[in-house]
Amino acid sequence: FGQGSGMIVNKEGYILTNAHVVDGSNRIYITLTDGRRFRAELQGSDDIVDIAVLKIVPESDQTIDILSNLPVAQLGDSDQLEVGQFVTAIGCPGGLDNTCTIGIISGLKRCPNTVGIPDKMGVLDYIQTDAAINQGNSGGPLVDVESGNIVGINTCIRANMEGTSFAIPTNKILAIVDDLAIGITPTHGYLGVDMTTMTPALAKYINKLSPAAAVPERDGVMIEKVFKNSPAKEGGLKKFDFVLEIDGKRVFNADAAHVILDRATIGQELSIKVLRDDTEITLQVKPEDLSPRLKQVRQERLKRKR
Repeated sequence: FGQGSGMIVNKEGYILTNAHVVDGSNRIYITLTDGRRFRAELQGSDDIVDIAVLKIVPESDQTIDILSNLPVAQLGDSDQLEVGQFVTAIGCPGGLDNTCTIGIISGLKRCPNTVGIPDKMGVLDYIQTDAAINQGNSGGPLVDVESGNIVGINTCIRANMEGTSFAIPTNKILAIVDDLAIGITPTHGYLGVDMTTMTPALAKYINKLSPAAAVPERDGVMIEKVFKNSPAKEGGLKKFDFVLEIDGKRVFNADAAHVILDRATIGQELSIKVLRDDTEITLQVKPEDLSPRLKQVRQERLKRKR
């Protein structure tokens, strides 16, 4: 038995929540603020972005009329958010129904590694807020106070930090929700590299702290690590390669590189131009889907803990 939060996004009874809220569920029930209770079915989920789409379904003693007068949430444009903007987090923390907490947007474009979820490999950027979020808030809306529109889905907190919570931006959700609603699971390109945006000043600092690091002192997207048994390893990418172009698109920072890789076609050769020492090299790499790779990594971690 588990619980979380969510929101109805259209009159047909489709609901958005976090994938981890419904993961492993046999039966799903939702309760509205007015006390009405319905059964819902999972239409599709993306465990990388951590979004699931449910749909209200009538039970044997109910009719299709149950879908009338559903409270439908309005999704806003998360790209318009600014730091300092007031927001409220709504959900069911600890079983306390219809709880609202208020705060501000504390930060934007927080990468998964910063949030404490490095497994996500830079697939999305999170909204940071100081509105209190606790267990049970997952899947609930983060609402712009001024417009009343939903700008994110509350999803996690940073361990050992108070007043630091994170939400998935609505614009990322809107990019995949139509596919999830019809049972199509989006793919996410995986190469098996850690990349960072490097500058000469940062490289000098790293080399000063650890002379053995020998980080090249130049601007660009630098590969920090190449994982074993990965597409990147097989394709010939190496540590300290500076990525210049991916699929013909120039990249100037690691975030932009991650976005292109996330959208890459699985199993199809991807052209990557790198600067190695002072020589430009073009390599062909075949991305894998991140989801099965991530499941494998998590299973191996669980085995090591036992």
